[in-house]
Amino acid sequence: MKSLIIAGLFLAPCFLAWNQQSTRGQFWFSAGVKREIKFDLEASLNTNLRLNNYGQLATLYQEASLKYTRLDWFRPSIEYRIITDYDERRNFDNSHRLNFNADFRHKVKQIKFGARLRYQMYIGGFATTGGDLDPAIRVKPHVEWDKPKSKITPGAAVEFFYNPNNGPYGRTWNRVRYGLTLNFDLPKSNAVSLTYYYGQKFNAKNNYNEHILSLEYTFDWKKDKKKKEKKKKKDDLDEDDVWPE
Repeated sequence: MKSLIIAGLFLAPCFLAWNQQSTRGQFWFSAGVKREIKFDLEASLNTNLRLNNYGQLATLYQEASLKYTRLDWFRPSIEYRIITDYDERRNFDNSHRLNFNADFRHKVKQIKFGARLRYQMYIGGFATTGGDLDPAIRVKPHVEWDKPKSKITPGAAVEFFYNPNNGPYGRTWNRVRYGLTLNFDLPKSNAVSLTYYYGQKFNAKNNYNEHILSLEYTFDWKKDKKKKEKKKKKDDLDEDDVWPE
């Protein structure tokens, strides 16, 4: 009994500190299309909508990206975003941002391991909003269970945010976010991802805990099989001309 009392005295300050932080919730919705183009590049366009826990619009942004897909173990990409942020009074502010990503991957049997490094920055003048779309350096280890012939792929990730800006709360790690995902492979090149995130914001003016539910839809606009086979046959013929037997 004495041990429980002592443990309680040590743990009470931790619970009180956690309880002093506010808790917020958000709902994220995303819809996009991706397509393989020339030179082992994959282009995609997305619309993203984020609502606060009251169902009010918090963030709306459009995204265009290019990803290099030639290598299995390394997928670099660049993303451009036009972002509209809304405050509690429904005033809004527009900004333009760039993301530079380096995604490293490795597969062991049915398990896919990876880590994504991201540097995100503003274009032109800016005013920080305190959200996760502000300038940051982000590190995201992730893992997936790619079970053969399964239409559902579960995954998990944790992401760490570093604030590179100067200021009283800058130059420090200020956020962590954990995620559990179910990826659904649907017929006819359709895919849906459902993710639950739990995050914590610290070393900031307003610290908080967050719960996020994300629903993402993607259409893979694949090339026509006949055209793809014709192109492959032409490439093989060109290779035979250059390197005759």
